[in-house]
Amino acid sequence: MAERAAFERGEVVRWVRTVPVVFLLVGMGFGTWLSRLPAVRDQLGASATEMSVYGLCLAVGSLAGLMLSGRIVHRFGPRRTIFVGTIAMTITLPSAAAIIVSGAIPPGLVVLFAYGFAFSICDVAMNVSGANAEAAFGRPRMPLMHAGYSLGAVAATGLGGLAEALRVPVPVHFAAVMLVSAVALFALLRNLPRDEYAARSAAERASVERDPATGPIPVIDSAAGQQPAFTTVTGSIPVQRPGLDGAPGDGTAQAPGSARPYSPWRDPRIFFIGLLTLSFGLFEGTASDWLPLALVDGRGLSNQLGSVMLSVFFAAVMAVRIAGSWLILRFGRVPVLRASAVLAAAGVVMTILLPGTAGAVVGVLAWGVGTSLGWPIAISAAADRADTAARDVAAVSALGYGSMLVGPMAFGFLGEHIGLLSAFWALLPFAVYVLFAASATRSRR
Repeated sequence: MAERAAFERGEVVRWVRTVPVVFLLVGMGFGTWLSRLPAVRDQLGASATEMSVYGLCLAVGSLAGLMLSGRIVHRFGPRRTIFVGTIAMTITLPSAAAIIVSGAIPPGLVVLFAYGFAFSICDVAMNVSGANAEAAFGRPRMPLMHAGYSLGAVAATGLGGLAEALRVPVPVHFAAVMLVSAVALFALLRNLPRDEYAARSAAERASVERDPATGPIPVIDSAAGQQPAFTTVTGSIPVQRPGLDGAPGDGTAQAPGSARPYSPWRDPRIFFIGLLTLSFGLFEGTASDWLPLALVDGRGLSNQLGSVMLSVFFAAVMAVRIAGSWLILRFGRVPVLRASAVLAAAGVVMTILLPGTAGAVVGVLAWGVGTSLGWPIAISAAADRADTAARDVAAVSALGYGSMLVGPMAFGFLGEHIGLLSAFWALLPFAVYVLFAASATRSRR
């Protein structure tokens, strides 16, 4: 038994080390698309409105995928979903670029929609796998995984700049990056369990067996009026392991204490956690879309310095995510979330009010630090129940990504009337919500 527990622990370690690299490679794919948007615009002579249509088409595909991803990942498992999703992304992104650049815009938009669909399903699958790996490992690791995604996007931006300098055609650049990423992903997937639900449950049981502090916990049968009967509690909720046929007990989760099929939208805890991701998605998405322009127009910074401020923001996000596992382990989810909300709100206020470049740097740093851990913590909390993790993560992700895609448009509209810097005040109520709703993320494991 000890040898098997050690073997299982080795599998878990490889699993938890592999998932951040999966995040990095998927992030590289999406960052590659973003890195060559100026080249696509120049080749087509497209207007800002036309480029917005391309972005909207990809976003709609992503949201459509998010709405179905919970059922797909729940039915087929993260490993198989990532495998198929990687094949789809490797085909669709270069194809969309080639078709659009050739001037065949409508079919190109259809293929771009398909890429967004495949990307969002793969994104949910890797988040579910990461949450399962984190649960099996027994320590927070989701922030590090999201740092991997950020690093992949940054690396893709650098490669895009190099490809632009070397005048590499956009479809060739996309095909090369996606093919290399796919080969690497296929090699890594062998480190992900075929049945993650069973692997997670086995790892949690092995962890209890290795922990000398864990002993039998008395359970009182109050109805029978008996003395306490002793049993061992592993700290996890019993897992109804998904299968492939969709039959109850083999993939169709049910709401606790109910015969109705489970839906995360009827679970108040998941809904509150989803609103947390919505809130942090607004903080991150608004900064990504409008921070440089707001500082240039509202504070008189140069265009170059405005771009540097966005780099400062992303550097702060990535640095804190790298250290985030230790912070969560040391202080817990709820205190870290509340501190993040306070820091994010303070950063927004300082960005709006503090004068000079130094004031902008301080505000942007605080904004980035406060934004960094909200999303990873929410994903981990949504995946606390293994048997519903896929659907819960998909629902939470749908609200979060929806806010990142739609929210900044609302802030842009508001900024047209009162100025972008002043529009940032509208973020503060969402920080207040996080302060009150953070308790919903308390671990159930």
